[in-house]
Amino acid sequence: MLKPLSQYIRDEAVPRWKGIIISWEAVISVLVALAFFRFGNRLFSTFPKISDITTGLIAYASIALGFCVAGLTISLTFPEPKFTSHLAAPLHHGDKKNHYSDLLFVFSWTALAHWIAVMALFSVVLFTDGSTPLLPDGHSTWRIGIVAVLGGLCAYCLCQFLITVITLSQVGNLYVQFLSKKIKQDDQEQWEEKQTES
Repeated sequence: MLKPLSQYIRDEAVPRWKGIIISWEAVISVLVALAFFRFGNRLFSTFPKISDITTGLIAYASIALGFCVAGLTISLTFPEPKFTSHLAAPLHHGDKKNHYSDLLFVFSWTALAHWIAVMALFSVVLFTDGSTPLLPDGHSTWRIGIVAVLGGLCAYCLCQFLITVITLSQVGNLYVQFLSKKIKQDDQEQWEEKQTES
């Protein structure tokens, strides 16, 4: 598992590090983490309970993870080979980047983020008392640090999922435009064939 993960990070994530780190998703997640760290003591000392939050977040992250895997699978099986070739064409001459690999990366990166969130939240369920408040009075610095990191991670996942849905919508629009052009070309070819026959 570690070897494919390190290869994925080296081959897919590292070349896109600017887009990952310098993004609104990253900024929002850092702001959420800082807000938890700064204001968490006042806001979450009595409510909500850990079990209430983790149950909902695990359910969301699991559904989003399934959505991303399904989207990745669908992206690998476009019914129109010419559209896939169009997406896979290099953005610039001699460039390795293309829209198709970017699309696959969005799905896989979002799925990976949600997988990490699910594993982290399951760890919280296993190693904490779910009936206690998120940040009870007298909690340790470690606890607020963990809550802040998990809050930032969940915020990142939510933002990344929104980006994934928007990306899927954009690809859908491109696909509809591609099909419309193809239908017009097919109609034009049929008309020309009829003209030559007559």
